[in-house]
Amino acid sequence: MKIGRIAAGVLVVCSGWTAFAAYQFDYGNISAANADYGNPVFGGFADRGGRIGLQNAFYFNTGSYLYVTADKGNPSFGAYYLDGLSKGSAISLARIADGQYTAVDANGKAIRFNSGDSIGFWIKDSQGRIVYDTPGIDGQHTYNGTAIVNGNDYVVAFGEYGDYIKSPTASFTFDEMVNSAYAVFSVQIGSTVPPGPSGQPLPGVLAALLAGGGVYAGWRRRLGGR
Repeated sequence: MKIGRIAAGVLVVCSGWTAFAAYQFDYGNISAANADYGNPVFGGFADRGGRIGLQNAFYFNTGSYLYVTADKGNPSFGAYYLDGLSKGSAISLARIADGQYTAVDANGKAIRFNSGDSIGFWIKDSQGRIVYDTPGIDGQHTYNGTAIVNGNDYVVAFGEYGDYIKSPTASFTFDEMVNSAYAVFSVQIGSTVPPGPSGQPLPGVLAALLAGGGVYAGWRRRLGGR
C-alpha cells in the first residue's frame, strides 16, 4: 500500500513536469517587413535594417509582455527603452525559467509594454566587452546575424568583439548563423502574463511545478530561418 502511494505520487509529479515541459505561451507574431511597423496584426516589429528608426530596434505594435531566451553561450545581457534615436532608461530583466527572462518593474511585477514602445538590447562577450546590438549606441563592435523564426521568434546571434556574424541567406543557413555565434538569444512577446517573475531565479523544478506553467524556448523547436 505504501509503495502504491509513493508510485502514485511519482506519477503525479511526472505528469506535472510533463505539463510544465509541454505548456507553450500563445506568442504573438513578429514581422521584419517595413510595411508591418505599427500593424496590429503583428504583435511586434523588428527593424532589422534600420529603415524605420534604428537598426535592430524592437517595436511593440500591441500591448504585450516580453520574453527573452538565452539560447547559447549563457551571455550577460540587458535591455533598455529607446527614446527616438537615443538610449533611454534601463529595463530590469528577471528570470522566469531556465534561460528565459521577462521585463519587470521595481516591485518585480512583469511589465506590459504599450503599443508604440521601442526597446534595445546590449550584450557582453566572453571577455566582458560590451557589444551593442540594438541599435549600435556607443558604437557597434560586432555585426550580428538576425532571423525571424516560425513567425514569432526574433533571433539574434552575437559574435565576439569585432566578429562578423551573417544572417541567413540563400547560401547561408540559420544553423550556420547559430553555429558561428558566440551567443544567441531570441525574443518573443505575448499577451500572457509571465509566471512568477520576481527578480530572482526560480529554485528548481518544484518551483516551476508550483508556478503552474512552463516556458517554451524559442528556437529549440525545429527551426527554420526566414
